[in-house]
Amino acid sequence: MNGELVFTVTGASAIAATPIGLADAGLKERQHLQEWVIAHPQVLGPSVKIVAFEFGSWTGYTGEKEKDRLDVLALDSDGHLIVVELKRDKAPDTVEMQALKYAALVSRFTRDDLDKVHARYLSKQTGTDVSVEQAAEELDAWATITEESLRLPSVVLMASDFPPTVTATVVFLHQQLGLDIRLLAFQAYQTANDVLVTVSQHYPPPGIEEFVLSPEVNEQQKAKSTKQNKQREISTVARLIAADVLSPDERLTFRAPSTDLQEQMADWLDAEPGRRHATWQDDAAAPLVWEADGKSYSPTGLARLILEEAAGKTSQVQGPLYWVNESVQSLVDLAASLPPAADVPIEVHTSKLSVALKPIWESFDTDLMHSASDISRQSRVKSIKYYRKKKLCDLLVHGDHLSVYIRGLSAAQHPIGHGVVVGGTPRYIHAQIKTHADIAPVLNLLKLVYDKQEA
Repeated sequence: MNGELVFTVTGASAIAATPIGLADAGLKERQHLQEWVIAHPQVLGPSVKIVAFEFGSWTGYTGEKEKDRLDVLALDSDGHLIVVELKRDKAPDTVEMQALKYAALVSRFTRDDLDKVHARYLSKQTGTDVSVEQAAEELDAWATITEESLRLPSVVLMASDFPPTVTATVVFLHQQLGLDIRLLAFQAYQTANDVLVTVSQHYPPPGIEEFVLSPEVNEQQKAKSTKQNKQREISTVARLIAADVLSPDERLTFRAPSTDLQEQMADWLDAEPGRRHATWQDDAAAPLVWEADGKSYSPTGLARLILEEAAGKTSQVQGPLYWVNESVQSLVDLAASLPPAADVPIEVHTSKLSVALKPIWESFDTDLMHSASDISRQSRVKSIKYYRKKKLCDLLVHGDHLSVYIRGLSAAQHPIGHGVVVGGTPRYIHAQIKTHADIAPVLNLLKLVYDKQEA
């Protein structure tokens, strides 16, 4: 028992629950504990996705078939695998060695291996035949996965208690070797009416990891954290773009996570127009255009620039946390709430068309789709997207016009106010269609992009 006390409370009456083992409650390791973790992966950490369970289709370093099965294989939002070992009762003395063996084996996974493993898992869970391509799309919607990220799996050991030898080994692996390894302890309680189960992090103590690392490993962890922040930002931006969450030119506001820090920076932010704001563009490398200088930045790059100029701070930051929409949701919040990107009915957009605008859109859509055989269309939450090899444009429906954001053309070459062009950046231009006469000029601009992609 970890020392916690659990009570059933009715008004002023509190009855202490009795700690019991899972076996005493008639609960089993695979039929119950494993299913809880699969159904609620958040017990393993924030933003965790289950990839497979009871996996055993691998070959060891000697070439012999491994007999043991990994309980649960998961993936975090940074693209790192998580090896999970579950024990219903007190963990055996060798549990950490078993988990390390599995970590070594999964570290040899290629991306193809991972996609196939997840396809088998999804097929078993859904009772339908899920293709490797479908599994890959689901994983890509969850995280940016690279060969490098697959080489660094983390380990989670979960049991009701851990022998001192296991804890000592885990502390050594974490503090001295920098391995991302955690111990999660669960405890069952019998109340007057129900059986309750709690899960808590036994090691490392939550929130003080940096204080239990040796100086050398602490520096390694800081470097690793910097790389993970970059990977996390790439994953966040990629998911937002794929799901079409933000409209081109949608305005975002800089907001420090600390109220005191935000107030400290207020005078600098207010000194010049635009310092607080950036607009979104569909560019994975530099999705923010700062209104203060019109230049493109990554969320982290711009957040660090503002923090350094306004408060003299040069520490590493998770930039997507610092940019919020009009509903005060950060880029991280938006990405975390997303399901895998999917088409929506095109009527979501066409239902917004006025009687006068509907035939104009129909003519534009028909002319564009028939202008070449390899042009395709997707209907997403925020816009209708048209593609060739890459995206050609985003189309948004407004009350009295269509906004067409054309990728790959620069506002410097197609000046604002010239014909149908009403806005733009070095990476795209914003054109408007209000009448049938506007269709041909916009199609001519799109043909320029089409020809660039063919070159």
